[in-house]
Amino acid sequence: FSLLTVLLTATVISASVVQQRPERKIADANFLKQQKQVLDMFVGIGHNDHWKEEVPDFDIKANLGSFTDEKYPKEFLKAYEKGFMPKNAIFSMFCHHTRADLIRIFDLFFFAKDFETFIKVASWAKYHINSGMFSYAYILALTHRADTQDFVIPPLYEVFPNFFVPTDTLHQVYDAKMEGFKDGRYTYNNTGYEYTFHTAMYGGFFSNENRGYGDFRVSYFREDVGLNNYVTEASFRNPQWMSPEKYNTPWLKRRGENFYQMQQQLFARYSLERAAHGLPNVAPLVWDMPIMVGYNPRVSYVNGQPMYNRPDKLIPEEFNRPAVMRTKTFERRILDTIDAGSVWETSNKTLIQMNNEEGMELLGKLVFGSIDRPSKKFYQSPFFSALEALAFVTSTASDRTYVGNALSESLTATRDPVYFNYLARIINMFFQHYKRLQPHYTHDQVSFSGVSVRNVEVDKLMTYFDMFDYEITNGLGMQKSADYIDHRYYARQYRINHKPYHYNVTVNSDHAVDGIVRVFIGHKFDAEGRLLTINQARLSFFEIDRFIVKLSAGSNLIERSSKES
Repeated sequence: FSLLTVLLTATVISASVVQQRPERKIADANFLKQQKQVLDMFVGIGHNDHWKEEVPDFDIKANLGSFTDEKYPKEFLKAYEKGFMPKNAIFSMFCHHTRADLIRIFDLFFFAKDFETFIKVASWAKYHINSGMFSYAYILALTHRADTQDFVIPPLYEVFPNFFVPTDTLHQVYDAKMEGFKDGRYTYNNTGYEYTFHTAMYGGFFSNENRGYGDFRVSYFREDVGLNNYVTEASFRNPQWMSPEKYNTPWLKRRGENFYQMQQQLFARYSLERAAHGLPNVAPLVWDMPIMVGYNPRVSYVNGQPMYNRPDKLIPEEFNRPAVMRTKTFERRILDTIDAGSVWETSNKTLIQMNNEEGMELLGKLVFGSIDRPSKKFYQSPFFSALEALAFVTSTASDRTYVGNALSESLTATRDPVYFNYLARIINMFFQHYKRLQPHYTHDQVSFSGVSVRNVEVDKLMTYFDMFDYEITNGLGMQKSADYIDHRYYARQYRINHKPYHYNVTVNSDHAVDGIVRVFIGHKFDAEGRLLTINQARLSFFEIDRFIVKLSAGSNLIERSSKES
């Protein structure tokens, strides 16, 4: 069904694979102590309001000198005294008040002079700040602080199981705990075949429309806890609002291109899964047309408020017209810019050309809305504006009490089929449109002189479902933190897996040279069994491996296992 493609590119590599993993070091006692402190911060998040005897005593005002610049704790204290968001409110980065407060608490973590200060102020914040805001700022700090790069961060589906485990399954766990059971394993089904089918509903097994709207068949992929966790971790590495000048961390390089690569590869992977079930390509979202497939996330926020569902045939422009019109305005501005081939920077009145090697990076920044984009007031992010328009189709009491659907949280956004409909829209509308306007690559630009791939042999790819257990104890309230040691509750999810496979690549080289091997998997046929051209299939090619090799003159055999990817 699929076609494996191998690309070799020059770097200026018998063929030997070059080890790319960093050298491992034995952790000392101090590192292990700090790692435990890091993990302890995650225990009972959102359920620690009554642990009065465990609240740490740390006076931020008396320790202003413990930060690289006193302005950050002073700005935080000023805002905190005026009033942060309530502890039981729903944390949402779509609220600009909440986002401003989040940046203040993150600055407090990031600009702490040393690890000891950081962990002390984090311990204080855990008991005094909204749990969503605290955890977001804390994980961001662990990701970007120079002295916390090597610490393990637990998977978010174990920190906040409420965003992953269906509420009815969590209810079973609550009942078991109340009845005195201290452990248990609870299976839930998200393979797409757990729903009650009805011929009148889109997605039903016997529906006449099933051929076009059988999205339930790939729900196991969208709701895979590993996928949801991966997408969220990627967002922590490249927050839209984080300034490279202010924070100067390595994750903020090439952020426009990284945004596109991440979204395009996610879209490609989803397209492959759909095609494997005979489903057509994802249709781009159209704002004034009905979204035929609704979605019920079946999960809740930390405070217990359930996420809203989206009914079938919802027309975004009718339910949230102001937000949709705002998004369409942002989209039009970027389209006009692509056609013009340049961006006007209002701050210094200069014209930035887009039709060059930096054009894709610049376009990605405009769509993503990163803070270092040019003309920030004019170019607002259509990506986040669209998510807001689709996530909050029901009015709430205030901007401090946002209640949305799955698209309101990065942890759950990719569970909703419409997320991929919007990816189909922006990938074609912006990025592919931009590429079509660029000059073609020359042969010299894409060839690897003197090197040719002569043969590729690949084992048959065998996929299957198996059970995956993950701990969800953290989603329950306990009397004290030590109780989380005595209780062990696990959720069991069906997840797609694959048997190990190998592939051998024969490469001829005229001379000894270093190179990079990139391996992609993609369509050979469409859902109807028709042979595709590379150009037709290229957007669904998904990168599954990348490694450096040293080629010697003559014939080279590269042997690779999926376990090495």
